[in-house]
Amino acid sequence: MASSIGEVTAKEKVLERAPQWSEDQAERALRAAEGGFDEWGDIRAQTQALAEQAEERLQARERAAGETW
Repeated sequence: MASSIGEVTAKEKVLERAPQWSEDQAERALRAAEGGFDEWGDIRAQTQALAEQAEERLQARERAAGETW
């Protein structure tokens, strides 16, 4: 949605604070701040799932090696 004369959009505010960023980078930052998803999906949920899988694999290897904690 385009801004009216005198209004500053959130993307414009981001670009004022980070002038080295492209418009695409500013849009991605805004989506991330809002908890939105991009073409990669929900990175936070994917990261959590991968961490849990890694923990399960590590525990299985430790059990197989006779390690007990």
